[in-house]
Order: sequence, then C-alpha cells, then structure tokens
Amino acid sequence: MNRLSFLKTALVSSVAAMSFAGCATLSPNDLGETLTADAAVSIPNNWLLDVPATTARAEGWAALYDDPTLLDYLKIAEVQNYDLRIARARVTAAEADLKRANTRLSPQISGSASAGVSAVVDSLDDPFDSYGLGLSGRWDPDIFGQTQTIIDGSRAALKIAEASEADTRQIILAQTARAYIRAVEAELQAELAKVNLDFLTESRRISEARYRAGDSAKGDFSFAEANYQSALASYENTLQSARAAKRALSIVLGDYPVNDLQLASVINTPRQFPSRALPASVLEARPDIIAARAQIAARVASLRSNELSYWPDIGITGGLSSGSAFSDLFDPGDYVARLGASLGQVIFDGGAIEAGIDAAKADLDSAVLSYEQRLRRAMGEITDAYDRAETLQRTLVNQEAASTSANEALRLASLQYDLGESSLLEVLQVQTRVNSIDAGLIRTKAALIETLIIANQAVAGFERI
Repeated sequence: MNRLSFLKTALVSSVAAMSFAGCATLSPNDLGETLTADAAVSIPNNWLLDVPATTARAEGWAALYDDPTLLDYLKIAEVQNYDLRIARARVTAAEADLKRANTRLSPQISGSASAGVSAVVDSLDDPFDSYGLGLSGRWDPDIFGQTQTIIDGSRAALKIAEASEADTRQIILAQTARAYIRAVEAELQAELAKVNLDFLTESRRISEARYRAGDSAKGDFSFAEANYQSALASYENTLQSARAAKRALSIVLGDYPVNDLQLASVINTPRQFPSRALPASVLEARPDIIAARAQIAARVASLRSNELSYWPDIGITGGLSSGSAFSDLFDPGDYVARLGASLGQVIFDGGAIEAGIDAAKADLDSAVLSYEQRLRRAMGEITDAYDRAETLQRTLVNQEAASTSANEALRLASLQYDLGESSLLEVLQVQTRVNSIDAGLIRTKAALIETLIIANQAVAGFERI
C-alpha cells in the first residue's frame, strides 16, 4: 500500500469510527425535561401535581358576566386587534423557521446546465460549441446531534410564539373588557352629572324667583348660581371623559377612534367569579407559564448546541456531470461521477467554545429563575384578585344601602323645601351628598367588574369567551 492509499484509508476509518461512537454515546437526550424537573425542586409540590379529571375548567366570559354587547366586542377584538394579528404572524414565521430547520436533515440536490462558445470572432459560425449538464448533492449526517439541537431550538421558539399569542389574546381581551367597563362607567357618570345639573338648574330658577319676589336673601340666589355654574363645568368634563373612554375602546377593537359605540345602560352584578381551581390546573393553562417552560427548552437546546461545538462537522458530497459536444449529453458513458466526504474540527479557538457554553448555562439559569418567578407571580395575581373582589362585594352592599337612604333623604328634603320648611342650602347639601354616594356606587360596581376581569385573566379564563 502506497502512502496516498494509506492516508485515504485512515481518513475513511476515522470518520466511520467517530460516527459509530457518536451514535452510541452522544445521541441527544431529553435534557430539557431533566432540567425542568431539577428547576422544580424549590416549587411547592401541589403546584405541579397532575390535574384531576374532575377539576373545573375556567368558565367562559358569558358565564361570568351577562352583557351581550361586551361579548360581541370581545369577539371583534379577537379578530381585528392589531397586537393579536401581529402575534399570529409571529407564530406563522416560527412555523416556517421550524420547517426550514427540519430540512437540514435532508440531502440538498441541485442541477445545472450550461452552453458556451469559444472561438475567434471570424469563426463564430455556430452559436455554441460546448454543453454541460450537472447534478450535485450534499448531505450532512447529524451524527453528533448538532442539527437536532437547531431543530429543538426552532421547535421551542414555535412553542414560545404560540404561548405568546395565547398570552396576548388574554391581555387584549381583558384590556377590551376593561375599556368597555370604563366607557360604561363614564357614560353613567355623565348621566348622573346631567341629573345633578338639571336639579341645580331648577333650584337656580326657584331661588331666582324667590329672590325677585323678596322671599329670600340675595345670598341664597348667589349660592345657587355658584353651584349651577360649578355643576355645568363638571358636566362638560364628564362628557369629555365619556367620549375619551369610547375612543379608547374603539382603538382596542382595531378601529379608528369614534364616539358612537353602543354601550350597556347599567353595570350588572357578576353572575359568579372564576372557580378557584387547583394551582396545578392554573399553571397548566396560563400562557405565560407555558411560554416560560418553552423558554427553558430553548435555552437547553442552545446549551446543547454549544457543547456539541467541540465535535466535528461531517459532510458527504456527490456529483454527476458531463460536458463536451451536444451529442455527449446523451451518452451515459461520458458522465463523470464524484463522491467525497469531509470532516471539520476546531483545533484551537482561544476558549470561544467554552465561553459560549458558560453563557448558555447562564441563560438557562436565568430562564429557570424566570420560570419560578412567574409561578409565584401567577399565584399572587390570583390571590390578590379574589381578595379584592371579596372586599369590593362587601363594600358594594354598604354603598347600595347608603345610596337608598341618601336618595330617600333627598326626596324628603325636596318636599320640605317645596313646603317652605327648609332652605335651599339644606337641599343642596343633601343633593351633593347623594351625588357623591351614587358616583361612588358606580365606581365600585365598575371596580368589581374590573376585578372580575383581572381574576378571569389570571386563570386564563378568556381562553373561552
């Protein structure tokens, strides 16, 4: 055996040996699942239990709050909101990236054709005097798993994009519901301000008539005038707030800002609050938790990819070509076949691979910590929402009783004023108190519904509207 043959044999033997060794000892394992399990050491066990089949799923929004108009707006936002449409486009892009990554496992085959002429200008009697056909291919067998880590990373990126889309959907639907309730509240406050203005307008008229008839002092009329002007200014500001609330809602719906949206005439009492499902079921459903887990998988794939940088890249190339006269293109014996194998290995990089591994480990640690942090925040959001809801429900009972009593007091004070048994100042004081209580009642009702929205979002309840 000559020296050249020996080198060829040694090269082929080395490639084959490393291929078998890689298949036997370095096949990729489910490192993401292992590390996720390790990350769960500091997580309460009952948070990660399997969800029992009897665990209630989050109710759809219509089961929690009866408002067909709001339900219609939620469906519109789901289709037209720009943030949601952008999130869906990112999912489509991630799907394309995963599809492209999967193609790296397949051979790449390309073909070529050529025609040319080479002669002095005076002898150009034939357009072409040489022709060629070629077929070439390359395949990089994923012996050590480098390509698989790229695919795993793309798959994790798709999971992240899908979870982010679901999370964006929860956020947008909750934002739509809050904007709607705020618009309804602003409209009700404007109606209350109009009632107050009408009352003060009539009080101003009566006070002026009594003053001109000499039945009351000028101070009473001046006081009535001041209250009327103040109420008029307040009414204008309330109307502006109502218009702004409607415009904000229309923008969330994906439309241009408008002021003529349809709204409910009352703020209803919630039918119920989302059931306090087991923590495990909540964590299983929340898109941000799903995204955090997918982020860990992506970091695991990145770490695996950096670790495999120590191992060689192996490629197999081949080709089939023919070139000469046109008639030779149809002669199989004229074709030349080529087959080759390549191996590339980093010998020295000054520690770049090691630095990349350290950075990937740090990123993985960060993803695990973020995952644990999200778990705690999720439970905090749910607890806070239910605690505030219970407080607001108790407050609402007291405010409704106060409103009933205050309006009865106003009715009696108005009768006494009409009979001349009380002053206008006394009536205005009662009216001011009534308006303050009723405005607070509207705010509390709106706050209770907003808390319902937050609670529903915290348990991923907008998944079904």
